[in-house]
Amino acid sequence: MLKLTMNPRKRSKRMRAAQLAKYRHNPGQPNSQSKKKEAEKKAIEHCEALADSLAALLKQEITGTYKAMDYLSMTDFRLNMNDLLQNGRMNSSNGAQHSQQQSQPQCPRDSQIDEYCREQIVEWSFRVVDYFHIDREVVVFSLSMLDRFLALCRCDRSTFKLAATTTLHLAVKTLHPCKLGELGILSDLSRGEFEMKDVASMETHILDSLHWKLHPPTPIAFCTLLLDFFFSKYKTDMVQTDVNDLYDISSFFTELALCDYHFVGASPSIVAIASISNALEGMFGPENKVTPRILKTAAKLNVFQNQDISRISHRLWELYERSEECALHNNFESMEEEKTMDTTTNTPSNASDVFVSKGDCGKDAASDAGSPVSVSKHGKSMSSNELMCAMRSQTLRNGSW
Repeated sequence: MLKLTMNPRKRSKRMRAAQLAKYRHNPGQPNSQSKKKEAEKKAIEHCEALADSLAALLKQEITGTYKAMDYLSMTDFRLNMNDLLQNGRMNSSNGAQHSQQQSQPQCPRDSQIDEYCREQIVEWSFRVVDYFHIDREVVVFSLSMLDRFLALCRCDRSTFKLAATTTLHLAVKTLHPCKLGELGILSDLSRGEFEMKDVASMETHILDSLHWKLHPPTPIAFCTLLLDFFFSKYKTDMVQTDVNDLYDISSFFTELALCDYHFVGASPSIVAIASISNALEGMFGPENKVTPRILKTAAKLNVFQNQDISRISHRLWELYERSEECALHNNFESMEEEKTMDTTTNTPSNASDVFVSKGDCGKDAASDAGSPVSVSKHGKSMSSNELMCAMRSQTLRNGSW
């Protein structure tokens, strides 16, 4: 099971499009002509800025600078991480050289990384940023750097964990430097396998290998900008709560894609389109009228070229069925059914109250194995279904998550 649940985004972010839509479609009183023109001008300028941002992301994607390769199937690498770290230690002071070599974990040569290692690192990264209340897009930046670095440098499982910790530190430094003070204990999360000086050394190697390319186009960026543009430019019948849910659910699908090695090298724009399509399908069904309009808008912006996204959409649904979010939703549904049966006699549950039923998720999931790096949590474990369901029941509403 993927230990990942939906984390609703900040209200300030998901309210931007709604605010601009209000300016455009409800520009004020009819007798205030100057305010109306000013609001329309502001809305047009905002749409143009969003279109420019999408064009910039698309240009980044097309150049291939940030495209990752299938490094798990590679046999020849330009660099070897163990050699780089060994050279770094040899260049350090002679007095500390021996002790540093003894304190550094020695992994067997055949401890190769695999898809499961990467999945565990992604889950751990999400737990870290959630624990420190950092935007989850940091994890996307971190994995972009990590995947591109692993295509250049051979790593075993120990150096892989060090590289993952370093790219997470780099991503926080890039996007949210104000959080660096809280992440000073990041090396403590490694169970004593390495120190912050190891992270600093690895950071130098990663930056040099990636030529300081640290701002990739991400699926969540495509999702947010495309939805901002759509809701700012066009009027819809969606209520604000549905708009908020669309942002959150589509973002969650992009986060699920990050967990799957299958999407390494996939175009961020296509993942974003499939995520929005799946979110709308889950909210309103496969025959909803909003999806064609968004796809048409994406095509006008050259973000979508009428590619077949069915396989990607299906893969995302499979990931959702493996996720803890799906299990929690099903558990909540069962709790509501039991509650209904206790209060009414033989009253069937309303199918429209269920967000999605693409399969029986969580029943055949593999048993959970420990993450390679742990985050200590105070109090009751947040993985408890009862606790999570009780918390989510405050925000769940009919027709959504």
